[in-house]
Order: sequence, then structure tokens, then C-alpha cells
Amino acid sequence: MQSALVIGNATATVKHPSLDGWRLIVLQPLDIRDEADGFPVLAIDQLGAGKGDRIFFTSDGKYIRDMTGRDDCPIRFAVQGMIDQ
Repeated sequence: MQSALVIGNATATVKHPSLDGWRLIVLQPLDIRDEADGFPVLAIDQLGAGKGDRIFFTSDGKYIRDMTGRDDCPIRFAVQGMIDQ
């Protein structure tokens, strides 16, 4: 798990069938000092996080497969929870 800041969302006219119905958001991973930690990443979101929200996310493949109900989902990151401000 790692914390991140939601910096936007992504729209795809064509995407993998396992992502149908899933919201795609762009995350800026944060380090322990709440500073940018690497490049932004794309994640699926089931919680409705919006731009400016702080979240925590995972790259656990089993969690993502269980979440989507598919073994062939190509997405690497998924939102797990929102951090209260």
C-alpha cells in the first residue's frame, strides 16, 4: 500500500473488456513527506475518489483480480481506501 494524490481521471474510448464499468483515475504517488514519489500512475477506482483527494492504493494482483472478478485484467493499480483530511 502507498498513499497518493488524485490528480485527474482518464477517459478511454476503447479499453480491455475486464475494465468495462470501472472508473480510471490518475494518481501521483507520495512519499513519507507527502512529496511526489515517481511518475503518475493509472488506477481503477470503486470508491469515487475525485481530484485532490488523498487515497491509498495497491499493486497486489490478487486483490485486483478479486475486485474485477477477472483473471485477465491488465491494470496494475487499484484504490483501496480514502484518507481523511
